Amino acid sequence: MPPHSSHLLQPLNVSCFSPLKRAYSREVESLMRNHINHITKLEFLPAFKIAFNRAFTPANICSAFRGAGLVPLQPEAVLSKVDVQLRTPTPPAALPEAP
Repeated sequence: MPPHSSHLLQPLNVSCFSPLKRAYSREVESLMRNHINHITKLEFLPAFKIAFNRAFTPANICSAFRGAGLVPLQPEAVLSKVDVQLRTPTPPAALPEAP
C-alpha cells in the first residue's frame, strides 16, 4: 500500500472508526458525569456496544466504500486520490574515489 493512503484505501478508518472513537468518548464522558472515574470491564462493554452501534451503521459502511470508489469499483476514482510516483528511483550518484 502506498504511504499515506490508508484513509483512501481502507475507508472504514475514516467513516466508521473515527465516529466510533467520538461515540465512545461521549459514552466515557457520560460515565464520568455519573461519577464513574475508573472504567472496569463491566462498564466498558456496554459503553463500547452503544458507541459501536452508533458508528457502524449500514449507511456509514456503504457510504465509506462508495466514497472511496471501491463499491461500485471505480479504479480511476481510487487512483486519482492516491498521489503515487510510479517511476524508477534515480540511483545515488557515485562517490569520487580518494587519491
